[in-house]
Amino acid sequence: MPTTSQVRTRLRFAGLDHVTQPDGSGRVSVRLEWNGDTFEGVSGCLETPQGVIRAASKAALQAMLASAEDVTSSDFDLEVAGVKAVRAFDGWVVVTRLSGSNASTSHRLLGAAPCEAEDDLPAAAVRAVLNASNRILGHRIAR
Repeated sequence: MPTTSQVRTRLRFAGLDHVTQPDGSGRVSVRLEWNGDTFEGVSGCLETPQGVIRAASKAALQAMLASAEDVTSSDFDLEVAGVKAVRAFDGWVVVTRLSGSNASTSHRLLGAAPCEAEDDLPAAAVRAVLNASNRILGHRIAR
């Protein structure tokens, strides 16, 4: 019986780097992987917990849109409308809202990701962006 190769329709979170500059600002770099190709997004930030998770969300979205340009032929725009870290029970939850549109529809997307420690909030912000946007990107890749 012949086997068909499955194309993975979801991006994979490959890594995150956070660098603090001497002037008190920071830079967050996010790497996403899809079928062996790595896509990177970078965003500057203020060195506050909220600033870092917002930058991580923006960098993740930037990397995701770079992968979409490489993988799909159609254009679509998404932006981070908001991101918030919420203390819940014994851990944290990062909630991200994305908004945007393509030629035919507008999107309001919501994603969330849990984490245990405050140091893991930037990575949770990346996962929240992926949770919000991967379904749309997956449908485009499948076409």
